[in-house]
Amino acid sequence: MNTNKPVSKVLLLESDSARALALAQPDAGQRLMGVPVRRDALAAALHTHYDLGGVLLGEDFGGSPDAAAAVAVALEVARPELPIVLRRTTDGELPEALRRVPRASWNEREPQSLQAALDAHVFSQDYPDPLVDGIADMTLGRLRGLFPDLEVNWDTPSIVRDRIIFGEVLTLIPIETAWCRGWLLMQTEETPLIDMLAPREGRGAREEASDFRDLNGVLGELTNLVWGAFRNRYLGNARNAGAGDKAVDKAVDKAGDGGWVRAQVQVPLLINHRRRYLSFGSDNPQLCIKYRLMCPKTGREAVIDQRFVFSLGWSREGFDETAALAAAAAGPEPVSGELELF
Repeated sequence: MNTNKPVSKVLLLESDSARALALAQPDAGQRLMGVPVRRDALAAALHTHYDLGGVLLGEDFGGSPDAAAAVAVALEVARPELPIVLRRTTDGELPEALRRVPRASWNEREPQSLQAALDAHVFSQDYPDPLVDGIADMTLGRLRGLFPDLEVNWDTPSIVRDRIIFGEVLTLIPIETAWCRGWLLMQTEETPLIDMLAPREGRGAREEASDFRDLNGVLGELTNLVWGAFRNRYLGNARNAGAGDKAVDKAVDKAGDGGWVRAQVQVPLLINHRRRYLSFGSDNPQLCIKYRLMCPKTGREAVIDQRFVFSLGWSREGFDETAALAAAAAGPEPVSGELELF
């Protein structure tokens, strides 16, 4: 059962398995999805998990501080975007790498220090519940409209700091309101989703199997529909009937920071295909929701990974929660099946 409060998946690098399991428990996990990893399995874990929010590293992971320092350096090279939070048990001198690489440390004698470190370096961007609910609601509606014969579910939203691309197919579209600027990203694995698509009509009365072009079209249409719903739901709150630009001016003033809507600052995207790496030019965490499509006849499943990356501007205070709640109370928006043109 998922909730609308985002969690974050973190690697738990602890030599003491009991301590790692305690950190992974929901009550002690501080909204974490902890993944305990042995030192000899770290490389495999980094290959498997592409949607991490950080790493909790014990100062004696591997048997000593020097061993833990070697792991910290390896993580810095492999995934420098992941914040490392170091657990201290002593007040002794640390190796240079353990003083330099971790973003923060906490002491198990002061459990609250862990929460403070996570708030500062993992959950540094607060996504309001009505926003997360609204995104999931509008996306589920569009998915069910595009795939009426499939079961559609979603995972608990998560905070991701990784920059690793999921799958082989990816679409991007810019999003902008008075309180945010950034990107909507949808990505998926090619073969599982192609298998979910209905055959298309071929020449004569024959049916032809769907291919990657059909997948490209469906994912592009889904992205466009979600973008249109986001625009109507959240930008529409400011540009309501008779309000004109005054409502937008008010929202920009509330957002602060000079109002990025007019600034139009751009940051180039960087894509490294060989490394499956995508950078939006900022360290802002990404809001990630995974949607699972399942065929009730065959049991096959496909995953669509959705990201909202507010890399060009974000104001929690500028988000109009009252208007969002009113829109949610009015019920889900109708799904016309028509493309939004942009």
